Amino acid sequence: MSSDGLSTSGKFGFQPVAAFIEPTASAHWRDVAGLEVDMQYFYGSVRSEAGDYWWPIRGFYPDRARYLHLSESKIGGDFHYATDETSSYGGPVKHLQRDGGLQVVTPEGAVLMAVDDSRMEWNDGTELSMTGELVGPGIQFLVPDEDDAFLYTSRLFRTTGTVKGVPVTGLVFHDSMHAKPGKQFLTGPVITKLEAAWVAFATEFEDGTVHSGHLVYGTEGFDLMIIHRSDGPSLIARDIVVHAELDGDPMADTTFPAKVSYTGGGETWVWEAVPGGRCPVREDLPAGHRWRQGWAHHVDETRRPKTTEALMETYNGRLLDTGALEAQAQR
Repeated sequence: MSSDGLSTSGKFGFQPVAAFIEPTASAHWRDVAGLEVDMQYFYGSVRSEAGDYWWPIRGFYPDRARYLHLSESKIGGDFHYATDETSSYGGPVKHLQRDGGLQVVTPEGAVLMAVDDSRMEWNDGTELSMTGELVGPGIQFLVPDEDDAFLYTSRLFRTTGTVKGVPVTGLVFHDSMHAKPGKQFLTGPVITKLEAAWVAFATEFEDGTVHSGHLVYGTEGFDLMIIHRSDGPSLIARDIVVHAELDGDPMADTTFPAKVSYTGGGETWVWEAVPGGRCPVREDLPAGHRWRQGWAHHVDETRRPKTTEALMETYNGRLLDTGALEAQAQR
């Protein structure tokens, strides 16, 4: 501690500093505050008229692709992996900047990802082919830290295309993570100790109104609400209060989130699980990790959604440690 009482340690408690930004594609790969892009990825919910439901996710490091994970279910059921690391490409890639956009291509020239300021394209062979149009502003938040600073950028797209040849529509995010040189987001503090309940959500109503954003809660001050509404004021809030409910014992392997409410900035937003919606447990992530689909809305919302994307990611042990499950424990 310096003589004037200001901390000189470079530690700020992992408190995010958030803003809405112009949704330019280059925000995902240009260096920011000495941080370099570590990974960018597509993920989202797409459905067919017949009731098929897929949640695909595909990431890209600067030099190689992460595997496509394609979760599949019927609406109302739990998910299983139709495609995973055993059956998708995970080899070298190149990032090519062309005409103000970016393409991620295989050594053979196949374009897996393409983005510009208003459109996205996602191709994964016969498994998946989608294009999308930008919806709303970009979202960005910086977590300053002497050792493990990171930057997160997110844009939303309304998509159409096919999965396994079946026509689908949905909502897909293009997100990216920046880290200090030599650091990786997936082995950094967010995954290993901070995150307790994080959902990137998009809710489209019948009148075309879209609410979207990120609801983030964790340890050591890692909490944030950043929400854009096409029919009302936006919200950025910290120092939030979170109450979570699980569908079983927090430490059981079969327990998933059922409801999480976030209160900050004078508003409460709620994520609620849909029937089913549970994704297979990922053994490559820390204990207690769960993914479950739902939908997110203002606590006073009376409309029902037309289209949703809201995959809640929890670490159930951390929810217990932070006290977010106290109300459930008292019942």
